[in-house]
Order: sequence, then structure tokens, then C-alpha cells
Amino acid sequence: MRSSFVLALALSPLAGGTVTADDWAQFRGGTAQSVAANATVPAAWSNTDHLAWRTAIPGAGWSQPIVSGGRIFLTTAVGAKADKPSGMGGVMSFSTWGMASTPKDPVQWRVLCLDPADGKIVWSKTIAEAVPKFGKHASNTFATETPCASDDTVFAFFGGTGTLVALDREGTERWRRTFGPQPITNQFGTGSSPVLYRDPLTTGGGDRLLMQLYNDDTARLHCIDPKTGTDLWTADRDKGTAWSTPVIWNNDGTSEVVTAGEGSVISYGLADGKERWRLGGLDTSFACSVVADAEGIYFGTSSPGSKAPAYAIARGHLGDLTLPKGQTATAAVLWSKNKSGAGMPSPVVVGDLLFFFGDKAVCYDRRTGVEKYRKRMPGGTAAVGCPLVIGNRIYVVNERGKTVVLEAGPEFKILGESSVGSDDEVFWATPAVAGNSLLIRSSDAVYCIR
Repeated sequence: MRSSFVLALALSPLAGGTVTADDWAQFRGGTAQSVAANATVPAAWSNTDHLAWRTAIPGAGWSQPIVSGGRIFLTTAVGAKADKPSGMGGVMSFSTWGMASTPKDPVQWRVLCLDPADGKIVWSKTIAEAVPKFGKHASNTFATETPCASDDTVFAFFGGTGTLVALDREGTERWRRTFGPQPITNQFGTGSSPVLYRDPLTTGGGDRLLMQLYNDDTARLHCIDPKTGTDLWTADRDKGTAWSTPVIWNNDGTSEVVTAGEGSVISYGLADGKERWRLGGLDTSFACSVVADAEGIYFGTSSPGSKAPAYAIARGHLGDLTLPKGQTATAAVLWSKNKSGAGMPSPVVVGDLLFFFGDKAVCYDRRTGVEKYRKRMPGGTAAVGCPLVIGNRIYVVNERGKTVVLEAGPEFKILGESSVGSDDEVFWATPAVAGNSLLIRSSDAVYCIR
């Protein structure tokens, strides 16, 4: 996405509430690459060691905690039937296959603000309350989308109602858009998060808020003025559900919005929303998002019955990049292979290496696609949240709360293992990092490790 992915994050209060390089202000961090190059967190921890605080969160949600202006923001859904998610056991159970049941009880969709010093809830704002029109998978929640933040505003989206809201840092509403409940395949629930582009050349006038609404009825990307909530442009594609989050890719002086949806990956110009390139021919949609560096876009995806494709696309190409039948590479597609894509965790790039995670850790040379290793992860359960890169280490939290720390190199080397939580908690949210603190969210609570 950028030639340098340096993000040092701090949890200490910031004067004036200004978003700086010390913040983790959206899904997968400021660059949306899950990289915190200069952060320092403990090498090992437990429920008694290096646990600064644990805050119980009402309801259920898989949104990643974000850190902005010395505060933590996250979302949750509260209600009698806003069920605690079941994890991979729910995914594999025959009882959850097919169409999810339609809820009958009301849900409150909330945004929460926490004090990073002690984890206390500073405020809780109910954005909407209604009986959900559509259901969700037993492993999903009604608050899976991660919020994002600018200097003075927090943006949150709830797919269950289709509500996009802008709040100030005290929870006062600035504006809202209502797109309507999102009809998702088999009523599995939503997951795409809003993304904020910060214009480095202006003091907010060039900022853009991106919201991807890819569902069974329509598939539209909205580029929104974050000050007013009005559309600057929209881009449509063939309908089809996706749970991925857009990535803004800056390369060779061009800013692109790269979206991953049903059967294809498509790039649009950030300035005008015009399509720049697309790669089709994929036999599935995306639960995970793409990753990028200054040289290329990298992605993989997988679902039951799919070919589980993985691709690397070089910068500097326009038009239809779909591979001709029988080919695995072109000038635009550096490499591709099947049985390689991940299911839910988004990949990460570290130097010349590309990593995918799930129940296995897989490492490729990002330029050639040569596989460096493929190893089963310890702990006996899969990771669902995205991995986190801190310096030369990759932190992977599995669904039981075990964090495996790997060396970010071409050999599979475990540097440490740590756990928090209890046996009845599920860990599917992507962790966040801020300076010397690691934020890990479970089905029940947020943990601060420092």
C-alpha cells in the first residue's frame, strides 16, 4: 500500500484529541496492513503476568478495538438474543449450515469508548435499536464491522440496520446515513468495515471515507465526504456478498481503492471512482481482505468447495487482468496458484515474504510465489482474526486466546506462546497494538497486555 509501513502506536493520552502516527485508528491499523514496526509489547503474558486490565463488554461483537486521540473505541450489539458467538464449533456444526434463522427480539447497536489507562468504559452510545431484519451465522455477531476515526470524529457502521454514523469523541452524533439492512448470503451476517483515507496534503479537505456494501441484491462502493456524510462518488459491480474491507493502495503517485468481492478483485481511482483494473475468474467471494506494498497487491481466498486461489498483481497495469485459460502468470499477474488462499484472516507482507494463516501458517516469496513453508499452527485451533506484525515478529491469536509469536522470516520459527481468557471465551476479533500495549478482544471482554 505504501513503500514504508511504519506505525508506532501509543496508548498514552494525546493532547487535543488529534490522530497521529501513534494511533491505530481503523481496521488493521492506519495503513490497513496490520503492521506496527516500532511498537514494543511483552514477549510473554498470561492472566496474571503483564495483564494491565480486563474490561467486560456487554453484548457481542467482533469489531477490532481502535485507538485514537488517547481513547479506545469499539462496537457491540446488545440484546436478549444477541447470542454469544460460537467460534469454529459453530462453523463446523451441521446445525449452522444453510439459512440462519430470522431474529424475533430487539438488538441495540452501540459504540463504546474506553479509557486506555484502566479500561473503564467512558461512554456508551446506542446508535439503533430494532429487531434485525436478517439473521447471522452462529459464529458471527451483529457488530463485526470495525469503526475508524479522524482527528475529531469516530465513524461506525452496522450492517444489521445499514446505519453509518459519525460521532464526536464524546459520543454526540454529527451525521448518519441509513442504507438499510444488508441481505447477506444465507443470512450469515455482515463484516465489511469503513475505511478512512487521510489526505497528507490538506488539513482534512481531501479526506475520504470508503464504505463497501456488497450483498445479495446490490454491490456498491461509496466514497463519502467524512465531514458531511454525502457521496462524492459511487461504483457498482455485479451483485454478490463479500465480507472483505477495501484497501487504499498508493503506488507510483496514484491512489487506488482495491475491493475484493464475488468472483473478482477490482480497483477504482480514489479521486473519481473510475475502474482502473479488474481480475476475474475467481470461483468464490472474500471473507478476508487484500494486502499491498509499493510493488503489488497480494490476496488469497477460500470457501468450502472453492479452488482456494492466491494471486500477486504487479503495480502499473490497467484494464482486464483476468488470466487466460491455462495460464498462471502474465506481465500483470506475477503468480497465481490454487489450494493456497486463506479463509478469514487477511494476509500480511513483511519484506519479500507473504504470510497466510488459519489452522496453518504458510509463507511465500511475494515476488515469485515460491512456497517457503507450510506448517500446522500449535494450539489445536484455527486463527480467525488477522495477524499482527510487530517489528520482525508476527503475532497470531487463535480462537482459544492463545497467541503464537513467529519470526517473520522464511523458516517456521516459534518465538513464544501466551494465553489469556477462560475456556468459555472465543477470540475472533483482530488484535490491535499501541506503543507498549496489545489489545485482544474476546467474546466477553477486552484485554490490555503491557
